[in-house]
Amino acid sequence: MSTSHTTSRLTLGEGDGASAASPAPASPARAPREGARSGGRRRYERRSADRRGPGDAGGAAAALVAAETRRLAAEVHDLIMQDLSWALANARALEDDPAVASRASTVVNAAERALAGAREVLGSLSDRDRKTVVEAVEDSVRTAARGTPFAFDSTKVPPGVEPDQPTLDALVHISREAVTNAVKHGGAASVAVVLWYSEGWRVKIGDRGCGFDQGARRAGFGLDSMSSQARALGGKARVTSVPGEGTIVEAILP
Repeated sequence: MSTSHTTSRLTLGEGDGASAASPAPASPARAPREGARSGGRRRYERRSADRRGPGDAGGAAAALVAAETRRLAAEVHDLIMQDLSWALANARALEDDPAVASRASTVVNAAERALAGAREVLGSLSDRDRKTVVEAVEDSVRTAARGTPFAFDSTKVPPGVEPDQPTLDALVHISREAVTNAVKHGGAASVAVVLWYSEGWRVKIGDRGCGFDQGARRAGFGLDSMSSQARALGGKARVTSVPGEGTIVEAILP
């Protein structure tokens, strides 16, 4: 299992080429010759197919299916999920406005359900070629870090152990959301992520940021979203933060 590290040392523990001569003018006498040429082509094609073997045809079909699946998955992501995510982020921002908070919450709930459904479709389309849990979480963290130094440790994920699709989605979402919060709202100088498996999946994200007062915090910044994702799978997410020191998010999924 590969582990990648950046400059941070924050530690958290755990073809068809046929050619033919120009045809002669059509006449009844020439018709049998045309049929003979067609028969010759068919025999040639059969011999070519025999040389290729049945496996080549099956492999070509599988490649076409895989390519179409990837195209559909990309369209679901680029044409649907990105717009849904944008709409959801704007609706969440409106929840802080007392004048429209109730209606905004309704929109948020609908957008979250639609986004979850789109993720399920994307997951089913990508299932054959999906990344391992280590690759998926690390890639999401790297993207969310936006250049902020980070460390990623997956040494305690046993080889060959993979979560089901909903659990994978939750691990990716929680990791990405926590790192996004650390960079965007916490001004983190560095971030560390530890992923491991021990009678369930665990991920811990810590940052060297400004932290916040948990007693005074308001809902938002994706914290409630992370908890909801974990609870939906029978797990839990815990947030610990100290002003001036940073924040740790830990999720445990069965």
